Amino acid sequence: MSFTGTAAPATGPTSVGTPSRTATVIDASTVVDGMLSTSQDLRVEGRVTGTLMCDGVLHVAEGAEIDATVEAAGIVVAGALSGAITCHGRLEIRSTGIVRGRVETGRLIIVEGAVYEGQLRMDAPVEDVPEPEPEPEVVEPDPAPPVQGTGSYSFLRNFAPGTSPARPVGDVLPASPDDEEPK
Repeated sequence: MSFTGTAAPATGPTSVGTPSRTATVIDASTVVDGMLSTSQDLRVEGRVTGTLMCDGVLHVAEGAEIDATVEAAGIVVAGALSGAITCHGRLEIRSTGIVRGRVETGRLIIVEGAVYEGQLRMDAPVEDVPEPEPEPEVVEPDPAPPVQGTGSYSFLRNFAPGTSPARPVGDVLPASPDDEEPK
């Protein structure tokens, strides 16, 4: 393994809307070739090749390059990431991000402008899979009875000439003038 540059713990926001946590930073002048493993969040601003294991969130900064076998709890990509990538949680590819390779993840977010090329396998963790709900029973409504005198079905009320639609709701109207009762 060859390592040049600095890798130092830093504090700061780990993701939009999450509280600050300790993270290791591989700065822009650092090149890591070999095996890199961390139990905390990792922010890469330089270049990493080989194997990278991260128990926290891996942040690939804009301008950073990672070409490695990667396994992380979560990944946010604004730079370039390629290789065999396993993300146990959420993989987010931001608008400047480029991901190429074979990806296995639980959740995937690709922002407009991002690039993704490769194979994708998505597996939801067992506890995240909701129980299927029973399908509701579909009851077809009975067709409306034919309106007298027309021989057709209608959901609309049939008003005879000379009658008013302002009659009370319970009042039955004849279907035609021939059906009218004498007055």
